[in-house]
Amino acid sequence: MRLTSRSLRRYHGALGRPSGAVGRSSVERSGLLLTLVDDEGHTGRGEASPLPGHSTETLAAVTQALVDVIPRLGEADDDVAGTLRRFPALDALPSARCAVEVALLDLWGQRRGVSVAALVGYDTARLECNAQPGALVDEDIGERCAAAVARGFRVLKLKAGSIDFTEERKTLEALRARFPGVTWRLDVNGAWTLDEARRRLDALDGLGVAYVEQPCEGAEVFSLGVRAVPWAADEALIDPIARQRFLGDEAARRGCAAAVLKPMALGWLAAREAALEAGALGLGVVVTHLLDGPVALAAACELARSVPGAWACGLDRHAGLDAWPKVEVPQAEGPWVRRADGAGLGLGALE
Repeated sequence: MRLTSRSLRRYHGALGRPSGAVGRSSVERSGLLLTLVDDEGHTGRGEASPLPGHSTETLAAVTQALVDVIPRLGEADDDVAGTLRRFPALDALPSARCAVEVALLDLWGQRRGVSVAALVGYDTARLECNAQPGALVDEDIGERCAAAVARGFRVLKLKAGSIDFTEERKTLEALRARFPGVTWRLDVNGAWTLDEARRRLDALDGLGVAYVEQPCEGAEVFSLGVRAVPWAADEALIDPIARQRFLGDEAARRGCAAAVLKPMALGWLAAREAALEAGALGLGVVVTHLLDGPVALAAACELARSVPGAWACGLDRHAGLDAWPKVEVPQAEGPWVRRADGAGLGLGALE
């Protein structure tokens, strides 16, 4: 495949409401859109949108790397990983790598007339999605949960980790009583200490919590062991060395219910590789986002659909799309992620 055009542009927009971890919410989002055109006239898109406070790289570093790399993207074969090996500078910049990988996968999918998921070997037609109504400390959390349930969601993920765990637990009890058919997930974003995490995972027993995502900081979660309520690893898997330890050490995985993977934080191909490994080890796999734009959301949906047996993913429309009010992501359909009608990412025009 010969590339005839390559371009990079920056986007920036305000979020409709603050989103993110308790006490660390984002109010705006910036990123880069990579566009590649091939010799058959197909347009492939990728996105690089590192999230400050979460990603390991800055937008400035990603911009410089892509400015250096894209002029050298002249030809690419269908071994996308092999193409990327020509650019080792991207190894330490997962969001930049994700942008190039996704743009090339989008092109190859279009050239072959298949979705990105089918291109890499597995194509789930429909996958359940969880909603993320907000934080347990939000005054209107009950109404937000009610709105999500009314839209058809059966799995709700709530942000936790405020100072008052007792109040959060009471709120969760009330929500569980109000919505008895819902499966609950909590996300602490590493806010608890290791000792707090051990105590609180046990204290949540009996409240219908499927798991608590990243209850303590980084790789500390690998020391939690088996608790009354299982835990899931998220931020701990961003570092490739920690991720390798997690996947290779049974003791590190003990008590873990799921691996939560964000292609923008790991790279698209690395996230899929980790997902397949985790699934083979008997862990749940949940694909989610970093408040990315529509290209990254479509790519994350394709990743989730390409993983056999993936759990309800976290790919509902989110506040990061507020800067793109006219753009539809065809895979994101309320409580489901579905196959797009078009090939590649299946996206239409971006405005």
